[in-house]
Amino acid sequence: MNSLERIQSVMTGQIPDRVPVCLHNFLLACHEAGIPVDQYRLNARLIAEVHLKALEKYEYDCVLIDLDTTMAAEAMGAVSEVAPNGVGSIHGTLLRSLDEVKKLKVLDPYKDGRIPVLLESIHILKEKLGGEFAIRGNCDQGPFSLAALLRGMNDFMMDLADDPDHPAIRDLLEITYQSHLKIHEAVHAAGATMTSLGDSVSGPDVLSPKMFTSFARGYHERLLKDLSDRGIFTVIHICGNTTRILEQLAQYPFCGFELDYKTDSAKAKDLVGKDHVLLGNIDPSSILAFGTPESVAEKTRELLTLWKPGGKFILNAGCAINANTPSDNLLSMMRTLRQEGLYA
Repeated sequence: MNSLERIQSVMTGQIPDRVPVCLHNFLLACHEAGIPVDQYRLNARLIAEVHLKALEKYEYDCVLIDLDTTMAAEAMGAVSEVAPNGVGSIHGTLLRSLDEVKKLKVLDPYKDGRIPVLLESIHILKEKLGGEFAIRGNCDQGPFSLAALLRGMNDFMMDLADDPDHPAIRDLLEITYQSHLKIHEAVHAAGATMTSLGDSVSGPDVLSPKMFTSFARGYHERLLKDLSDRGIFTVIHICGNTTRILEQLAQYPFCGFELDYKTDSAKAKDLVGKDHVLLGNIDPSSILAFGTPESVAEKTRELLTLWKPGGKFILNAGCAINANTPSDNLLSMMRTLRQEGLYA
Protein backbone atom coordinates (compact mmCIF):
# COMPACT_ATOMS: atom_id res chain seq x y z
CA MET A 1 0.00 0.00 0.00
CA ASN A 2 1.55 3.33 -1.04
CA SER A 3 1.02 6.66 0.71
CA LEU A 4 -1.86 7.80 -1.48
CA GLU A 5 -3.66 4.47 -1.02
CA ARG A 6 -3.07 4.67 2.73
CA ILE A 7 -4.69 8.11 2.95
CA GLN A 8 -7.55 7.14 0.65
CA SER A 9 -8.24 4.13 2.80
CA VAL A 10 -8.67 6.29 5.88
CA MET A 11 -10.81 8.80 3.93
CA THR A 12 -13.28 6.03 3.15
CA GLY A 13 -13.44 4.70 6.72
CA GLN A 14 -11.28 1.64 6.08
CA ILE A 15 -8.18 0.46 7.93
CA PRO A 16 -4.86 0.81 6.04
CA ASP A 17 -1.66 -1.14 6.57
CA ARG A 18 -0.42 1.47 9.04
CA VAL A 19 -1.40 4.86 10.43
CA PRO A 20 -0.63 7.51 7.78
CA VAL A 21 0.99 10.88 8.45
CA CYS A 22 0.07 14.35 7.15
CA LEU A 23 2.37 17.05 8.52
CA HIS A 24 1.23 20.69 8.86
CA ASN A 25 4.81 21.73 8.32
CA PHE A 26 4.98 24.61 5.83
CA LEU A 27 6.78 26.92 8.30
CA LEU A 28 9.43 24.32 9.11
CA ALA A 29 9.69 23.25 5.47
CA CYS A 30 10.39 26.85 4.42
CA HIS A 31 12.98 27.22 7.17
CA GLU A 32 14.81 24.02 6.24
CA ALA A 33 14.72 24.87 2.51
CA GLY A 34 16.04 28.38 3.16
CA ILE A 35 12.97 29.94 1.52
CA PRO A 36 11.43 32.96 3.32
CA VAL A 37 7.74 32.44 4.06
CA ASP A 38 6.85 35.82 2.56
CA GLN A 39 8.29 34.59 -0.76
CA TYR A 40 6.83 31.09 -0.46
CA ARG A 41 3.27 32.40 -0.17
CA LEU A 42 3.54 34.16 -3.54
CA ASN A 43 5.30 31.60 -5.73
CA ALA A 44 3.80 28.23 -6.74
CA ARG A 45 7.13 26.75 -7.82
CA LEU A 46 8.74 27.67 -4.51
CA ILE A 47 5.81 26.09 -2.68
CA ALA A 48 6.29 22.86 -4.59
CA GLU A 49 10.06 22.93 -4.10
CA VAL A 50 9.74 23.46 -0.33
CA HIS A 51 7.30 20.59 0.13
CA LEU A 52 9.15 18.15 -2.11
CA LYS A 53 12.33 18.66 -0.07
CA ALA A 54 10.46 18.09 3.19
CA LEU A 55 8.73 15.01 1.83
CA GLU A 56 12.06 13.52 0.77
CA LYS A 57 13.53 14.15 4.22
CA TYR A 58 10.69 12.95 6.46
CA GLU A 59 8.89 10.45 4.18
CA TYR A 60 5.33 11.12 5.30
CA ASP A 61 2.18 10.29 3.34
CA CYS A 62 0.33 13.50 2.60
CA VAL A 63 1.62 16.95 1.62
CA LEU A 64 -0.38 19.74 3.28
CA ILE A 65 -0.21 22.93 1.20
CA ASP A 66 -1.01 25.98 3.30
CA LEU A 67 -0.26 29.63 2.49
CA ASP A 68 -1.48 31.40 5.63
CA THR A 69 -4.70 32.45 7.36
CA THR A 70 -5.27 35.63 5.31
CA MET A 71 -5.52 34.21 1.78
CA ALA A 72 -9.31 34.23 1.47
CA ALA A 73 -9.87 37.54 3.26
CA GLU A 74 -7.24 39.18 1.07
CA ALA A 75 -8.92 37.76 -2.04
CA MET A 76 -12.17 39.40 -0.91
CA GLY A 77 -10.57 42.83 -0.54
CA ALA A 78 -8.96 42.93 2.92
CA VAL A 79 -5.43 44.27 3.20
CA SER A 80 -2.82 41.76 4.27
CA GLU A 81 0.50 42.75 5.77
CA VAL A 82 3.49 40.44 5.96
CA ALA A 83 6.83 40.87 7.69
CA PRO A 84 10.02 39.50 6.13
CA ASN A 85 9.97 35.73 6.53
CA GLY A 86 6.60 35.99 8.27
CA VAL A 87 3.02 34.97 7.59
CA GLY A 88 0.34 37.48 6.72
CA SER A 89 -2.00 39.36 9.03
CA ILE A 90 -5.02 41.45 8.15
CA HIS A 91 -4.46 45.19 8.49
CA GLY A 92 -7.44 47.29 9.48
CA THR A 93 -11.08 46.48 8.85
CA LEU A 94 -12.61 46.00 5.43
CA LEU A 95 -16.21 46.38 6.65
CA ARG A 96 -16.52 49.41 8.92
CA SER A 97 -20.18 48.63 9.56
CA LEU A 98 -22.68 45.90 8.76
CA ASP A 99 -24.21 48.30 6.23
CA GLU A 100 -21.13 47.73 4.06
CA VAL A 101 -21.78 43.99 3.72
CA LYS A 102 -23.78 44.71 0.55
CA LYS A 103 -20.60 45.81 -1.24
CA LEU A 104 -19.01 42.35 -0.86
CA LYS A 105 -18.93 39.90 -3.73
CA VAL A 106 -18.30 36.17 -3.76
CA LEU A 107 -14.67 35.63 -4.71
CA ASP A 108 -13.37 33.99 -7.88
CA PRO A 109 -10.69 31.43 -6.88
CA TYR A 110 -9.19 31.50 -10.37
CA LYS A 111 -8.59 35.24 -10.38
CA ASP A 112 -8.61 36.76 -6.91
CA GLY A 113 -5.67 37.29 -4.60
CA ARG A 114 -3.18 34.50 -4.05
CA ILE A 115 -5.64 31.65 -4.52
CA PRO A 116 -4.39 31.01 -8.09
CA VAL A 117 -0.90 30.50 -6.58
CA LEU A 118 -2.30 27.80 -4.32
CA LEU A 119 -4.03 26.11 -7.26
CA GLU A 120 -0.91 26.21 -9.42
CA SER A 121 1.20 24.70 -6.63
CA ILE A 122 -1.26 21.81 -6.35
CA HIS A 123 -1.05 21.26 -10.12
CA ILE A 124 2.75 21.15 -9.94
CA LEU A 125 2.85 18.78 -6.97
CA LYS A 126 0.19 16.54 -8.48
CA GLU A 127 2.39 16.13 -11.56
CA LYS A 128 5.55 15.57 -9.51
CA LEU A 129 4.03 13.12 -7.04
CA GLY A 130 1.95 11.16 -9.52
CA GLY A 131 -0.11 8.49 -7.85
CA GLU A 132 2.24 7.89 -4.94
CA PHE A 133 1.41 10.56 -2.36
CA ALA A 134 -1.69 12.42 -1.21
CA ILE A 135 -2.15 16.18 -1.32
CA ARG A 136 -4.20 18.14 1.20
CA GLY A 137 -5.11 21.61 -0.03
CA ASN A 138 -5.91 24.02 2.79
CA CYS A 139 -8.76 26.34 1.83
CA ASP A 140 -8.04 28.85 4.57
CA GLN A 141 -10.64 30.20 6.97
CA GLY A 142 -14.13 28.77 7.30
CA PRO A 143 -17.21 30.99 6.94
CA PHE A 144 -17.32 32.28 10.53
CA SER A 145 -13.63 33.08 10.86
CA LEU A 146 -13.54 34.62 7.40
CA ALA A 147 -16.46 36.89 8.35
CA ALA A 148 -14.59 37.93 11.50
CA LEU A 149 -11.50 38.83 9.47
CA LEU A 150 -13.51 40.97 7.07
CA ARG A 151 -15.54 42.73 9.75
CA GLY A 152 -12.80 42.86 12.38
CA MET A 153 -12.77 40.50 15.33
CA ASN A 154 -13.88 42.93 18.04
CA ASP A 155 -16.55 44.57 15.89
CA PHE A 156 -17.93 41.21 14.74
CA MET A 157 -18.19 39.92 18.30
CA MET A 158 -19.98 43.11 19.30
CA ASP A 159 -22.36 42.67 16.36
CA LEU A 160 -23.23 39.18 17.57
CA ALA A 161 -23.73 40.34 21.15
CA ASP A 162 -25.69 43.51 20.37
CA ASP A 163 -27.98 42.36 17.56
CA PRO A 164 -27.55 38.65 16.73
CA ASP A 165 -30.62 38.72 14.49
CA HIS A 166 -29.38 41.56 12.31
CA PRO A 167 -29.99 40.35 8.72
CA ALA A 168 -26.60 41.66 7.55
CA ILE A 169 -24.86 39.10 9.80
CA ARG A 170 -26.49 36.26 7.88
CA ASP A 171 -25.82 38.06 4.60
CA LEU A 172 -22.15 38.29 5.52
CA LEU A 173 -21.95 34.63 6.52
CA GLU A 174 -23.69 33.59 3.31
CA ILE A 175 -21.14 35.48 1.21
CA THR A 176 -18.22 34.02 3.15
CA TYR A 177 -19.78 30.57 2.89
CA GLN A 178 -20.16 30.76 -0.89
CA SER A 179 -16.62 32.13 -1.27
CA HIS A 180 -15.19 29.41 0.95
CA LEU A 181 -17.05 26.68 -0.94
CA LYS A 182 -15.63 27.92 -4.24
CA ILE A 183 -12.09 27.56 -2.90
CA HIS A 184 -12.73 23.93 -1.97
CA GLU A 185 -14.14 23.22 -5.41
CA ALA A 186 -11.14 24.81 -7.14
CA VAL A 187 -8.60 23.07 -4.88
CA HIS A 188 -10.24 19.71 -5.57
CA ALA A 189 -10.32 20.40 -9.31
CA ALA A 190 -6.61 21.30 -9.19
CA GLY A 191 -5.81 17.78 -7.99
CA ALA A 192 -5.93 17.76 -4.18
CA THR A 193 -6.77 14.40 -2.62
CA MET A 194 -8.60 16.15 0.21
CA THR A 195 -9.31 19.71 1.30
CA SER A 196 -9.24 21.34 4.72
CA LEU A 197 -10.22 24.50 6.52
CA GLY A 198 -9.55 26.34 9.73
CA ASP A 199 -12.39 27.95 11.69
CA SER A 200 -10.62 28.60 14.95
CA VAL A 201 -12.45 31.80 15.85
CA SER A 202 -15.61 29.70 16.14
CA GLY A 203 -14.14 27.43 18.81
CA PRO A 204 -14.78 27.48 22.59
CA ASP A 205 -11.60 29.45 23.30
CA VAL A 206 -13.32 32.42 21.61
CA LEU A 207 -17.01 31.64 21.12
CA SER A 208 -19.44 30.03 23.56
CA PRO A 209 -20.81 26.61 22.57
CA LYS A 210 -24.27 28.21 22.29
CA MET A 211 -23.02 30.83 19.84
CA PHE A 212 -21.04 28.15 18.01
CA THR A 213 -24.33 26.32 17.48
CA SER A 214 -26.04 29.48 16.24
CA PHE A 215 -23.39 30.93 13.96
CA ALA A 216 -20.86 28.27 12.93
CA ARG A 217 -22.12 24.71 13.18
CA GLY A 218 -24.83 25.03 10.53
CA TYR A 219 -22.34 26.33 7.98
CA HIS A 220 -19.93 23.48 8.76
CA GLU A 221 -22.63 20.84 8.26
CA ARG A 222 -23.89 22.53 5.11
CA LEU A 223 -20.35 22.66 3.75
CA LEU A 224 -19.79 18.98 4.48
CA LYS A 225 -22.96 18.04 2.63
CA ASP A 226 -22.15 20.27 -0.34
CA LEU A 227 -18.61 18.87 -0.54
CA SER A 228 -19.78 15.28 -0.14
CA ASP A 229 -22.19 15.80 -3.03
CA ARG A 230 -19.16 16.82 -5.09
CA GLY A 231 -17.07 13.84 -3.97
CA ILE A 232 -14.78 15.95 -1.78
CA PHE A 233 -13.50 14.81 1.63
CA THR A 234 -12.52 17.65 3.94
CA VAL A 235 -10.87 18.22 7.32
CA ILE A 236 -12.01 20.83 9.84
CA HIS A 237 -9.44 22.38 12.18
CA ILE A 238 -10.42 24.45 15.20
CA CYS A 239 -7.52 25.68 17.34
CA GLY A 240 -7.62 25.48 21.10
CA ASN A 241 -9.60 23.28 23.45
CA THR A 242 -12.63 21.90 21.61
CA THR A 243 -13.65 19.48 24.37
CA ARG A 244 -16.86 21.42 25.11
CA ILE A 245 -18.14 21.03 21.55
CA LEU A 246 -17.07 17.42 20.90
CA GLU A 247 -20.64 16.18 21.30
CA GLN A 248 -21.72 18.60 18.57
CA LEU A 249 -18.86 17.63 16.27
CA ALA A 250 -19.78 13.97 16.70
CA GLN A 251 -23.11 14.71 15.02
CA TYR A 252 -21.52 16.13 11.86
CA PRO A 253 -21.59 14.21 8.57
CA PHE A 254 -18.50 12.06 7.92
CA CYS A 255 -15.35 14.19 7.68
CA GLY A 256 -11.98 14.67 9.34
CA PHE A 257 -11.32 16.69 12.49
CA GLU A 258 -7.82 17.99 13.13
CA LEU A 259 -7.85 18.56 16.89
CA ASP A 260 -5.48 20.69 18.91
CA TYR A 261 -3.45 19.13 21.70
CA LYS A 262 -5.51 21.05 24.28
CA THR A 263 -8.56 18.92 23.48
CA ASP A 264 -9.21 15.89 25.68
CA SER A 265 -7.85 13.15 23.41
CA ALA A 266 -9.66 10.29 25.14
CA LYS A 267 -13.03 12.03 24.89
CA ALA A 268 -12.30 12.93 21.27
CA LYS A 269 -11.71 9.27 20.42
CA ASP A 270 -14.78 8.15 22.32
CA LEU A 271 -17.19 10.80 21.03
CA VAL A 272 -15.89 11.77 17.60
CA GLY A 273 -13.42 9.11 16.50
CA LYS A 274 -16.02 6.36 16.17
CA ASP A 275 -17.59 7.87 13.05
CA HIS A 276 -15.07 10.47 11.88
CA VAL A 277 -11.39 10.65 11.00
CA LEU A 278 -9.17 12.16 13.71
CA LEU A 279 -6.01 14.07 12.79
CA GLY A 280 -3.40 15.35 15.22
CA ASN A 281 -2.75 15.96 17.91
CA ILE A 282 0.86 16.08 19.11
CA ASP A 283 1.66 19.40 20.84
CA PRO A 284 3.66 21.37 18.21
CA SER A 285 5.31 23.61 20.82
CA SER A 286 6.28 21.97 24.09
CA ILE A 287 6.69 18.51 22.54
CA LEU A 288 7.79 18.85 18.91
CA ALA A 289 9.60 22.20 19.07
CA PHE A 290 11.00 22.12 22.60
CA GLY A 291 10.93 18.46 23.54
CA THR A 292 13.54 15.76 22.96
CA PRO A 293 13.47 12.84 20.53
CA GLU A 294 12.68 10.64 23.52
CA SER A 295 9.73 12.74 24.71
CA VAL A 296 8.40 12.95 21.14
CA ALA A 297 8.57 9.17 20.84
CA GLU A 298 6.76 8.77 24.15
CA LYS A 299 3.92 11.13 23.16
CA THR A 300 3.65 9.47 19.76
CA ARG A 301 3.30 6.05 21.37
CA GLU A 302 0.66 7.40 23.76
CA LEU A 303 -1.39 8.83 20.91
CA LEU A 304 -1.05 5.69 18.82
CA THR A 305 -2.31 3.62 21.75
CA LEU A 306 -5.32 5.90 22.13
CA TRP A 307 -6.31 6.78 18.55
CA LYS A 308 -5.01 3.90 16.43
CA PRO A 309 -7.63 1.23 17.38
CA GLY A 310 -10.38 1.01 14.80
CA GLY A 311 -8.56 3.15 12.25
CA LYS A 312 -9.85 6.57 11.12
CA PHE A 313 -6.61 8.20 12.28
CA ILE A 314 -3.99 10.36 10.53
CA LEU A 315 -1.02 11.37 12.66
CA ASN A 316 -0.07 15.05 12.71
CA ALA A 317 0.72 17.84 15.11
CA GLY A 318 -2.27 19.53 16.72
CA CYS A 319 -1.59 22.71 14.74
CA ALA A 320 1.09 24.19 12.48
CA ILE A 321 4.59 22.92 13.26
CA ASN A 322 6.98 25.65 14.38
CA ALA A 323 9.82 26.74 12.11
CA ASN A 324 12.35 26.09 14.90
CA THR A 325 11.35 22.45 15.41
CA PRO A 326 14.46 20.22 15.53
CA SER A 327 14.52 17.75 12.66
CA ASP A 328 15.56 14.99 15.07
CA ASN A 329 12.22 15.38 16.86
CA LEU A 330 10.17 14.94 13.69
CA LEU A 331 12.34 12.04 12.61
CA SER A 332 11.73 10.46 16.03
CA MET A 333 7.98 10.80 15.52
CA MET A 334 8.19 9.17 12.09
CA ARG A 335 10.46 6.38 13.36
CA THR A 336 8.09 5.62 16.24
CA LEU A 337 5.13 5.63 13.87
CA ARG A 338 6.77 3.09 11.55
CA GLN A 339 7.60 0.85 14.48
CA GLU A 340 4.26 0.97 16.29
CA GLY A 341 1.72 2.26 13.77
CA LEU A 342 1.14 -0.97 11.88
CA TYR A 343 -2.34 -2.50 11.77
CA ALA A 344 -1.41 -5.86 10.26
